[in-house]
Amino acid sequence: MSENTNDSKTRVISNEDYFAEVQRILNEGKEVRIRIKGNSMLPFIKDGDTVLLRAYQGEPLVLGCNILAKDNDKFVFHRYVGKKKNQYVLAGDGNLVLREYVRATDIMAIAYMHYPQTGREAVDINRNWARLRGLGWYHLRLIRRIVAKLKR
Repeated sequence: MSENTNDSKTRVISNEDYFAEVQRILNEGKEVRIRIKGNSMLPFIKDGDTVLLRAYQGEPLVLGCNILAKDNDKFVFHRYVGKKKNQYVLAGDGNLVLREYVRATDIMAIAYMHYPQTGREAVDINRNWARLRGLGWYHLRLIRRIVAKLKR
């Protein structure tokens, strides 16, 4: 591939390689801005938006924060919604059923800024209101499932 920055070709790398590089940068004490892929964090974070991450260093997590973690062989960017038997429970805002259970050693980073691709101002997603709003949305899952079934 050409080194020319005007080249419109895209280079595709595996998730494993991508997140290994993210982890390396975080380990250097630097922040990393990543693009979100998928709709699991709707309605708050959309496909194509970016978030700024800081390395997780074992500090207590605040309910409602958004984290990047490795769940088995996949990487997830989801909300911390609880703790069960020494595992952190994660859920995507757009997900009506599934949850992930990860150990502290699986957590790579905590997100603290959200940059919508619409060009709106950056959002501090680690503030109380953003976390509480996300947790409230999570706790409405049952109602959201019922409404989704009624719409069919």
